[in-house]
Amino acid sequence: MTKSFRSRFVIQFLIAALAAGFLGLLTALPVSAQSNGAALELATDLEPLLDKAREKGLGVVLIAPLSDQQKVVESGTGWQEDGLKVRQDVARILGNVPDAWQNMRAAVNNASPDGTLFWLWKALAISALAIALSFLNQFWIVRVNRHFLSTMLSENPENRSEKIGFLLFRAVLISVSCAINFVIAMIVAIIFDYGHEPSRATIFIIVVAYIFYWVFRAVILFNIIAHDLPKHRMINLNDDEAKMIQFDWRNSMVAVIIAFSISAWFDALGLVPDTHKLLVVLSMTLAVVIFGYLSVKHRKPFSKVLLGVGEPANKPLWRRTLATYWHIISIGYLAVAWVISCFRTVLELPSANVLVAAPIIAFLGGVAAYGIVLLIIDKAYLARQYKFDARVALAQEQEKLRREQERAAIDAAMQDAPEDDEDLIINKVMAERQMEEMPAFKPVFKPLLEQAAGIMISIAAIGFILGTWDVNVGQRGNPVTAFIDTLMIAFAGWFLYRAVAAYIDNQLEEEGDGGQAEAGEPGEEMSGQGASRLTTLLPLIRNVMIAGIVILTAMVILSNMGVDIAPLFAGAGVIGLAIGFGAQTLIRDIFSGGFFLFDDAFRRGEYIELDSIKGTVEKISLRSFQLRHHNGPLHTIPFGEIKQLTNFSRDWVMMKLPLRLTYDTNIEHVRKLVKKLGQKLLEHPDIGHLFLQPLKSQGVYKMEDSAMIVRIKFMTKPGDQFVTRKVVYQEIRDLFENEGIKFAHKEVTVRMADESETPLTNRQKAGVAAAARTAADDELQPAAVDDGP
Repeated sequence: MTKSFRSRFVIQFLIAALAAGFLGLLTALPVSAQSNGAALELATDLEPLLDKAREKGLGVVLIAPLSDQQKVVESGTGWQEDGLKVRQDVARILGNVPDAWQNMRAAVNNASPDGTLFWLWKALAISALAIALSFLNQFWIVRVNRHFLSTMLSENPENRSEKIGFLLFRAVLISVSCAINFVIAMIVAIIFDYGHEPSRATIFIIVVAYIFYWVFRAVILFNIIAHDLPKHRMINLNDDEAKMIQFDWRNSMVAVIIAFSISAWFDALGLVPDTHKLLVVLSMTLAVVIFGYLSVKHRKPFSKVLLGVGEPANKPLWRRTLATYWHIISIGYLAVAWVISCFRTVLELPSANVLVAAPIIAFLGGVAAYGIVLLIIDKAYLARQYKFDARVALAQEQEKLRREQERAAIDAAMQDAPEDDEDLIINKVMAERQMEEMPAFKPVFKPLLEQAAGIMISIAAIGFILGTWDVNVGQRGNPVTAFIDTLMIAFAGWFLYRAVAAYIDNQLEEEGDGGQAEAGEPGEEMSGQGASRLTTLLPLIRNVMIAGIVILTAMVILSNMGVDIAPLFAGAGVIGLAIGFGAQTLIRDIFSGGFFLFDDAFRRGEYIELDSIKGTVEKISLRSFQLRHHNGPLHTIPFGEIKQLTNFSRDWVMMKLPLRLTYDTNIEHVRKLVKKLGQKLLEHPDIGHLFLQPLKSQGVYKMEDSAMIVRIKFMTKPGDQFVTRKVVYQEIRDLFENEGIKFAHKEVTVRMADESETPLTNRQKAGVAAAARTAADDELQPAAVDDGP
């Protein structure tokens, strides 16, 4: 099925639906000839009695019995009365259709002061002159501001605010131009005014139609569709689609504006009301057919607009559904709006012509309002970002200046100090380290504000559409008002929830996840540095605040729906009291956890020990927390069970490494070598920044049978000691090998009483082996370690 065939089919379907609607209004028209004849006969019979009553000065009140039709009306509701009246009026209007052309000619002729059409040609000439002068003014404004617009126009806009800013400025400029054009046209009309009211109405209607066309075309299409500025286009359309939509809607609005202008013109000329209603209905029918056709023709481009940029599969279900079926919803709305508009036109009710165009007005106005809000948000955050960048740049300059002064002071001190001054060398290395990376600006609430603005504008657009349907949104007791209020309360709760979540998530991201347990090599049980205190407490605070927001929102919604929430609070108090008596252990765990967390006893990611259980804190809840052992087991411990807690992940850790050296080693030489190695490691590209204190020698702290135990130490943050230890061991081995320093190996010497050269018997060999085994076992037993400084 080709596109042209589908378009023709849609047009034929709409025409058939409109014809069916007319036929439905014409069915079962009342025939009242007999009732009118009976009423005339009754009036003739009562005339003598009425004359006698007048002669005597009496008043007569006649109470006529209700006809069957009137009884139905009296017993029915208001819409039934309106329905019967509409049916009668439609029958009368259609009965006058053959005279419509004559009525329109008569209205034009009656408007003539001399019986000719000279007044009409004169009004058209004045209108043409006014439009020509307006066009010249617009051409002059465009020419004067062309250079200014070209300087503002960026061929490659860097951000969204540049796009919206230029489009908004161009829309304002065109709006001002249209306002000036209207003023010029009215001045021309006043100058050539000769006191003829129909001429005034003709000129005014033509000028207003012309200005409205330019407002729609230049202000709305040029800046929302932006077919001439593809890089500034804010909606998801390619160039061909934008040009097609601009062309079709421009030409369609010409036809619609002309149709309604003719209706308004004849109304100003005093056309017969029935004929004027017919013109209005025909104009609305034309608009509905055109808008319905464009909805079908442009269903795919507008589906892209509704989906936005990105993969459609990643969009929410409601958005994908709306993008798929929006044209069906649009056609259904147009059909219903056409029927109701005809109904209101016939009954001469207000807002008859706005129903059909209400969604279009709401959509265009909503898009414009959303663009303005986005521009305000972007400008506000750009200003904040500029201030933030300025503060960061100032802080960097101050830090750079401070480091330069510090290095200059150290260099001056080293000129007068010995070359091997340890403290000065360490301070110089620390001062030459790179500055820490400055934080980046993060618009935390910007996506939330944009989404909230879209929701608020959507609710306002829906309220506008409902207002055109005479739904008083602000009236108390109205179910629609209650529904809108419920939506607003739910929106406020959602906004608070998202704001709390966004703020806490951003704080958690800035704080980092903290150290996590690293699967263990033997001796590496202790985890790295844990998360910060905020990182530990913020998830709990977030859960509590979100629960409070949800409960408060639910309570307000129930109260808005008319539910008495006072018994709910009383019931909650009774339930809480029952829980307090029945769950004392739970309450103890919760309060104990609160005190431990506020005392900052441990944090998520820290390595702690409880009695015989040790591990890394992996998860914290209100009642308990979980420890992950370095071998994998996960322990869940209620807070109330904690009696004593040891934290291995706070502030710093001192790593002490024993070295077994032979007795002929020069200890002073070893001390100097270790000192130089410590200074070298501070400049190491991988681990130099991990040292809090450099590598030092503590000298000999233990003497064994086969070796002297020399201990070295260094300080790092918790978790960094294992990485640095590997490098330190490797550097010590290479250094001692180059310097000829030997490591002592464990030996067991067995001396026998009989040192003759006689070979050992089997019994003697067994005794030697037993003695060696006992000595080796003694060496393997854990001994008390002197853990002094």
